[in-house]
Amino acid sequence: MEHVVPARIHQLRTIDPGEIRLVQLALPEEIEIAGKLYVIQDTMRPGTAFLAKPWGARTGKYRRRMYTRSNSACNAPRLLETLINHTHQDHADTSAWWQSEMANDWFEKEKTVDVRINLDQAERVAMVYENTMVCKPANLRLEDDGKWEEMQMVCVAFGTGITPFLSYVQYMAAKDFGQQGVRHGVRLTLVASVRHAGQLMLHEELLSLEKQFPQHFRYQPVLTRSWPDAWGYLKGRIVRVERGKSGGDHIDITPLQSLVPDLSQSHLRMCGNVMACRQLTLGLEQSGIIPLTVRAESW
Repeated sequence: MEHVVPARIHQLRTIDPGEIRLVQLALPEEIEIAGKLYVIQDTMRPGTAFLAKPWGARTGKYRRRMYTRSNSACNAPRLLETLINHTHQDHADTSAWWQSEMANDWFEKEKTVDVRINLDQAERVAMVYENTMVCKPANLRLEDDGKWEEMQMVCVAFGTGITPFLSYVQYMAAKDFGQQGVRHGVRLTLVASVRHAGQLMLHEELLSLEKQFPQHFRYQPVLTRSWPDAWGYLKGRIVRVERGKSGGDHIDITPLQSLVPDLSQSHLRMCGNVMACRQLTLGLEQSGIIPLTVRAESW
């Protein structure tokens, strides 16, 4: 039997009007189920997703949806944050609803959205459900503590694909980026590719963290379609498709390599549009570049 807890819409903040919104769902400290009181525990691992049941704009009913978490349980327990984009497709349902006036009304009236939990009957604990408990090539769950601290990671995000990596960065910052004892700590480069400056997510916060942890965190925002006159970072796509005379595609990844020249010595993580992720994977193959490990989530 699936159990849920009503979560109040704590924040609904527009990043790019009609396109991207930051959503926060606040869980209560405890819940009563069948006459028993359970304490709600939030131990979600960075890079995992929770299950919620928002309203569907097209279907007019509640829908089950997985949302990758963008903040960290260690410094924001029971406050589930995610970034939601509007797909603009005919079958778009909950993504369209989150951009709607109805969602605004729910936020203003402090209405709730159900979030799935798992019950531990013996301990009287209700734990926030997360979509995976193990690291696999097709998910972005952060490696266990004691392992990620020794890694050199490159995280490539296309659009709202930055969501799991924001969780990484916040968790790592809370852990001093793994600096402890003889450990030198993780080295993480985050490449965030969006169309224009209005779509940059937590941009100022990431710039601040880069200044705070210069030996451990590099932030490389990329604008692909338009940019301010004073834009000091990469312009254009990090992965470019060149049509061959024979009909095949050559994938040029030199823009990405200009940002991260040591991909073969790094653990690569990517997230975002399935076509962009496939093109990056093909570009690596065509260039003969083999990262230490590759894991990806795409849609």
